[in-house]
Amino acid sequence: MAYNADLATATSMAPQLGTLSASTTPTSTQGTVAWNKAYNDVRLGFLKVGVSDSFTASSRAEELAQESEMFLASGYILLAKGSIGAEGKATADELIRRGKEILDGLWDMRAILLSNGASASLIGVSAFAKSFWTEDRDPDFDYTPGTGDREYANPPDFQDGDDL
Repeated sequence: MAYNADLATATSMAPQLGTLSASTTPTSTQGTVAWNKAYNDVRLGFLKVGVSDSFTASSRAEELAQESEMFLASGYILLAKGSIGAEGKATADELIRRGKEILDGLWDMRAILLSNGASASLIGVSAFAKSFWTEDRDPDFDYTPGTGDREYANPPDFQDGDDL
């Protein structure tokens, strides 16, 4: 079951869509498919950080789920519309970016969410998985010994003929 009550609520970030029906582009059926995709993306976002995808009603976790689903669904359906011109694509991309930005910030709020209406998921990642090594390392660092960013071995600290 989606986090927003209905398709009209889920598309409220894109009022230019109007009310979807069987005769609009996209149709309400096509809009529901995009809305379901947004719902699944939100569920995955919570599960990735080890938080269950079902929440206490009116909790901060549910609010974030509804908000990100709203941005994603509005963006996906705007993309599906296709006939809205060049500005519509930019709007859709921005809505999708904002929805994903909310989901990307869930890890930083994990403890708050767990103490305010969310529960830990048994199928999520370990709470210890976030570390400098997994999250903040330099993606361009070359770990190959003897090349790139670090030497294979440190040069000796003594000169030939010195006592050891």
